[in-house]
Amino acid sequence: MTQTPTATWTVTIVVPETASLDAAGETFDLDVGEDETILAAARSAGVWLPADCQQGWCTTCVARLVEGAVVHPNARRYYDEDREAGFVLPCTAKPRADTTIVVGRDDEFLDFRAAHDRPPGNSKRDT
Repeated sequence: MTQTPTATWTVTIVVPETASLDAAGETFDLDVGEDETILAAARSAGVWLPADCQQGWCTTCVARLVEGAVVHPNARRYYDEDREAGFVLPCTAKPRADTTIVVGRDDEFLDFRAAHDRPPGNSKRDT
């Protein structure tokens, strides 16, 4: 029995200079299969991206979708308005086209979630 090959796309991960990550200012191109999350592919390639729950719940990994397409079939807390605003959760995001994301968007995302009365919003802000 032959196995049907799965589709693979190139995912470009941009780590802005302003990100508080070890790879600040770097860009990575990864081959990511349709059944693989962006986070898993990144970590397999030695690219460390922040993530806690890896279930799309905590939003620690949030990124901005610049181009391409992803699905979040297993995200526990990902809303239509997140998708419409161009946010993705790499821990559960699976590509469906060549895709570019910018990581380290947590402050921007927390502001967005608070403005839309969605968790974690202000609950993750230092007061």
